[in-house]
Amino acid sequence: MPSLSTDESDRPTTALPARVSAGFERSLTQVARTILRLEVPADALPAGVSIGRPGYWLLVLVSEQAPLRLSDLAGSVALDLSTISRQIRDLVASGLITRTPDPADGRAALLSLTEQGVAVLEAVSEFRRRVLAEAIAEWSDEERNSLASGLLRLGAGLHPSRDSVSDNANDTHMETR
Repeated sequence: MPSLSTDESDRPTTALPARVSAGFERSLTQVARTILRLEVPADALPAGVSIGRPGYWLLVLVSEQAPLRLSDLAGSVALDLSTISRQIRDLVASGLITRTPDPADGRAALLSLTEQGVAVLEAVSEFRRRVLAEAIAEWSDEERNSLASGLLRLGAGLHPSRDSVSDNANDTHMETR
């Protein structure tokens, strides 16, 4: 919310938010797309297990919010329940996610990562951290710390906007290809 101040005539004025250049917005979009498109390395997965990017992101969300209902997971990514249900079914069949009866409602199930799901999530996350480390290998510690703190601050500042945008426009989407 913009802060109010007064000018010389004592009329309230609204302070303008900081301007963001189109280049800044495009660069953040490019970085986000690049990170979202990082592949899931086959060697990070147990024999016979195959997950794609959407499966990885569902593992991340379940690890952060577990135990949770399928409907809550679908709501958090603003996708249709049937879409999430198919993806979760595949992750359950792969032994990465488990369903347990919801003690509050026997008709519903709670989702959590299995031990194998935790191991896969950590292996893929470690691969992604190596890719990021290579991208900033020539940066100084100060530059890396500055980026990390700036991104955390940006993320914190986006939370109210993201929540109101997804609640009002239902336009937060997870890549499903």
